[in-house]
Amino acid sequence: MKSDAQIKQDILDELIFLPDIDETQIGVIVEDGVVTITGFVDVYSKKVAAEKAVKSVVGVKAVAEDIVVKYGDDY
Repeated sequence: MKSDAQIKQDILDELIFLPDIDETQIGVIVEDGVVTITGFVDVYSKKVAAEKAVKSVVGVKAVAEDIVVKYGDDY
């Protein structure tokens, strides 16, 4: 079974490979395989892509997503 640190690193690696996502704007916390992602994106599709990438990582039991979409000048 993967450690939380290893799961977090795998998630960060996945986010790096998403061309439209700035992984520095996504926070990742892993506790007992449960992942919480936070941050801000400018388009809803980026939010969905980040969540999908997290769910694809082996060892992730559940995802709590708290990414906010900020459009235009709010971003």
